[in-house]
Amino acid sequence: MMSAPSSAPQGPPIPGASPKHLLGAGGFADVFLYEQQVPRRDVAVKILRQGGSRRDHHRFTTEADLMARLSSHPSIVSVYGAGTLEEDRSYLIMEYCPPPHLGKLAASQPLPLTRALEIGIRLAGAVETIHRVGYLHRDIKPASILLTPFGRPVLGDFGIAAPIGLSAEQDEFRGASPPWASPEQQLNQEILTPASDVYALAATIYTLLAGRSPHVDVSGADRNDQLSMLDRVLHQQIPPIGRRDVPEQLERVLVTAMAKSSRERYASAVSLARALQQVQTDLRLAITQLDVMEEASGRHTSGSRNQDSTMLRPAVTVDPDGPTGTVPAAHRHDDAATTFAPRRVEAQPAGSASLHDRPALPPQGDEAEVARNDPGSQEAEVGLQRRRSRPSGRAVAVTVVGAAVVVCLSAIGVWSVL
Repeated sequence: MMSAPSSAPQGPPIPGASPKHLLGAGGFADVFLYEQQVPRRDVAVKILRQGGSRRDHHRFTTEADLMARLSSHPSIVSVYGAGTLEEDRSYLIMEYCPPPHLGKLAASQPLPLTRALEIGIRLAGAVETIHRVGYLHRDIKPASILLTPFGRPVLGDFGIAAPIGLSAEQDEFRGASPPWASPEQQLNQEILTPASDVYALAATIYTLLAGRSPHVDVSGADRNDQLSMLDRVLHQQIPPIGRRDVPEQLERVLVTAMAKSSRERYASAVSLARALQQVQTDLRLAITQLDVMEEASGRHTSGSRNQDSTMLRPAVTVDPDGPTGTVPAAHRHDDAATTFAPRRVEAQPAGSASLHDRPALPPQGDEAEVARNDPGSQEAEVGLQRRRSRPSGRAVAVTVVGAAVVVCLSAIGVWSVL
């Protein structure tokens, strides 16, 4: 968590940007607000402190590389660039998200139920994407969630992120935020799995709804030191949120995600997101889309590509309740991921060629391979050919009118003969 120290340091000169003021300070770096000159905009710049150790440099580089790899995700802070100053001080240029972060917002007033569900699902997509590239975030908490100027939640603070499967002996960046961290992460006695991040995400959603961590002492004794909190994490049940508008179904979802044993939780962030989407469905709320990247083996014909490599491609589903139509269930992906609204085709002016009159281009390259192997696409092609073979409504109408004219002329000729 970044916090402003009493004696605020000044931002050093950076090529192409002018420092404004300090935004916050972490364990080994400071974050400043800068004004970038071209393009002109405010940016947040994280700068390694002077005299940093080799471990701090490695930690900073790991965070920068991972954030840059994931920054195209809509719910992860975007990275614009990086560089090195004098005295080997590295810096990272990121998008600027004005304060306050969600931790301060929730502490001042708990979020509405609909907003908390939306944020939880969007963050689940970010967490799942982190897991699919082989990393754990390990510091998910309300203070790590910023809001863009458009109100979109984005996850930041990757300072203690680590590869999945890293043992305690190999872990250089061990750490935790006790009010939200899982029991196994705080004890540091076993290899962490994605279920540890699932726990922290559920604890964060709980905090957004309750205005407090699930492990804060609510008895009035105010026993919130680290040992007392760890005792509650290990031995006490999660207290109810205490809001009339929060359904028992959601309480059960969060308690399941924060089970003491990692094996009893949701196995992935996607599974937690699906449970939250089910809550939205049962409450008749709008379903929030889940943005993830789906790992899929790609077959390439180009010799320059490794055919055994794994590509990341967006998993696509179409909202069946959307305004432009429905999609058969057999054609939908199970990993309810990025939702794209079907394109609505508008009517064309008279005299222009219709879509059915234009010759269809055959699929090329990978598209042709997918078309041959995808039963859904083959069925769609057969249906399209059938529709093309049928006469259009305009042609039928012209034929009927022509026939009527011929009958009328024939009747007039017969009458004149008589």
